[in-house]
Amino acid sequence: MKYLIDTHFHLDHYKNYLEIADKVNLLQQYTIAVTNSPGVFLSCKNIFSDSKYLKFAIGFHPQEAHLKRADLNDFMKLANRTEFVGEVGLDYSKKTFMDPVFQKECFEEIIRFCAMNNKILTIHIRKAEEDAISILEKYKPKKAIIHWYTGNEDHLQQLLDLDCFFSINTNMVSGKNADKYRIIPINRILIESDGPYTKVKGKRYSPEMLLEAYSVIAEFYKDRDLIMHVYNNFKELLLL
Repeated sequence: MKYLIDTHFHLDHYKNYLEIADKVNLLQQYTIAVTNSPGVFLSCKNIFSDSKYLKFAIGFHPQEAHLKRADLNDFMKLANRTEFVGEVGLDYSKKTFMDPVFQKECFEEIIRFCAMNNKILTIHIRKAEEDAISILEKYKPKKAIIHWYTGNEDHLQQLLDLDCFFSINTNMVSGKNADKYRIIPINRILIESDGPYTKVKGKRYSPEMLLEAYSVIAEFYKDRDLIMHVYNNFKELLLL
C-alpha cells in the first residue's frame, strides 16, 4: 500500500532497529522516525542511510530530564539537517521530568524556530495544554501535529482553531476517552503508530501492522476512504 503514512514512530526504541528500518523501506510506508534528543537524532543519521520512505525528526522530549541548555544549542545547530522536528513538547505530569520552567523556555524557542523555518513538527502535550496553546498562538506554526492528545475537548478545539493536525493511533480510538476524538475533522487527521508503544488487536505494533492500524481507525471514524484522506492531508501539510 504505497499511500500509507506513519507520522510518529520510535525506530530507535526497537532492539532490532536495523531489521525494522529495512522492513519500513521494503513495505514502502512513509514513516517519520521521531527522536527524543539531538544526540539520538545524530546517531540515527549516522547509522541509517537516507531513504524515500524513512525520515528522521530531531527531538527534544520533555520527559528527558538529562537534557540541558547545551543540548538545546545542539538541537538548533542540527535542526537544519531535516524538515522534521519531533518529538518536542511540554509534560508537567511528573516531577521526575525536565524542569517545567526550562521545558517552557525550550519549547518556546523550538516553536519560534519551527514557525520561522516552516518545519513539520510533532508535539507532545501532557498536563500542560494552556502553556502549549499560549505558545502556539504566539508563533502560529503552520505545520504542527499534536501527537496522542490526552487533554480535554475545550483545549482540543482551541488547537483545532490554531489549524493543528492530530495524529491518531489505535490505542486512542479504543480507550475509554475515545469519543472526544470524533470532533476532529477528517481533514485534520493523520495516522501515527507510536510504535513500539501501541498495540493493534492485542499485539505490539510492528510496521507490517500499519494497514491493519488504519483499518481499526477507519472503523472508528466510519471512513472507508481514510487511507486517501490521510494521504491528502499529509500532502496538504507538506505544501503549507
